[in-house]
Amino acid sequence: MSEHELFNISQVCESLIEEFPELTVSKIRYLESQGLLEPVRTESGYRKFSTVDLAKLEWILRQQRDYFVPLKIIKERIRRTGIDVESSAEYQKTDLEVSENKPAVTSGISLDIEGLSRASGLPTEKIEELIELGVVKGRKVGSKEIFEGDALLTIKSAKRLFELGMETRHLRMYLVAAQREAGVIEQLFSAKTKSGDIESRSEAKRELDEVVTLGREIHKCLLKLSLDGLETW
Repeated sequence: MSEHELFNISQVCESLIEEFPELTVSKIRYLESQGLLEPVRTESGYRKFSTVDLAKLEWILRQQRDYFVPLKIIKERIRRTGIDVESSAEYQKTDLEVSENKPAVTSGISLDIEGLSRASGLPTEKIEELIELGVVKGRKVGSKEIFEGDALLTIKSAKRLFELGMETRHLRMYLVAAQREAGVIEQLFSAKTKSGDIESRSEAKRELDEVVTLGREIHKCLLKLSLDGLETW
């Protein structure tokens, strides 16, 4: 591609589709609407992208795919310091790891099993064991099974448990406990969440979130109490 050549949106998509199979024209338009891309416009209103725009788009897509960076953070980085397509790894270490105590950002993540493996460091065969056990679930998108952010968190936690001596079969106790808890909560909230009243459904959702949070705290306290004899706390 010539340094001064301009490309339409379809050409941009075609040039990057091999590395980013999920890329669509709609995705590029969305990134533009979020202020992340600024192609020039012809007198007829058509978008035209320069080689700089292409490099910028490629960098943004890699931040999302390889480092799972939310668009909000990407936009802020571009606003503050611009981008350097050669320093993606350095960006990931400095801008994303602001605080070790902050939970990982997982919203908006969609990965296949190979992506989960790269992101978590857990081999695909171990991830497949977790899927078979039912601890991790995905959804079918075409011929692929796609997993969201919660699946990545579960796999990262499982990886650490494996390092601490647990085996895949041991994780079944968490699944069984969660299913039993979900059964009780579903009985209590089923009528509310299915109400035709929008306000009632919204209130039920807030209450449900609170029940889950409180249940998590009680579970933690009870587990500590049950393990009190180990004197590890």
